[in-house]
Amino acid sequence: MTPAQLSLGGLALAAAVLVFTLIRWWRTGHRAPSVAAIVGGLLIGLLGALCSGGVLGWAARRTVRSITNPLGNAVSGRGSSWLLPAAAPSGMTAAGGVATTVLLVVVVVAWRCCDNQLRRQLTAGAVVGSAAGLIGGVSGLASFTLIPAVNHVGEQFIAALPFQ
Repeated sequence: MTPAQLSLGGLALAAAVLVFTLIRWWRTGHRAPSVAAIVGGLLIGLLGALCSGGVLGWAARRTVRSITNPLGNAVSGRGSSWLLPAAAPSGMTAAGGVATTVLLVVVVVAWRCCDNQLRRQLTAGAVVGSAAGLIGGVSGLASFTLIPAVNHVGEQFIAALPFQ
């Protein structure tokens, strides 16, 4: 799979979406379901970007290449197409991919069950998370903190399956 890199314009767009979403959340009374939707979107976007392959990794990279970078570059103007350093492999195992897929199913079910405002917040979080996962520092931090936990949860999930 060809690695995707985030551009400065894409980073600016992702940061603007996150700030706009958080300001809107704060002004509407900073309710717990809204922050759960934002964090859930950020988490699934970040984990999708850290997947080394599969549909989740492909979708996160395609989102950055087709949506985030071009829109951010167009809005930010000239010189914003400079690419940030590529993220290193995260170390997510197949078990971590299983845990991420289970989390994706939970997020999709939550998305289907919530109102339009929560859907927008969850989608904004996923877009920002997929962009953030391609930043070298964020992916490095996640590979030391988040990925071992996700791999462990996936191993526990697989060990609990009855047909093993």
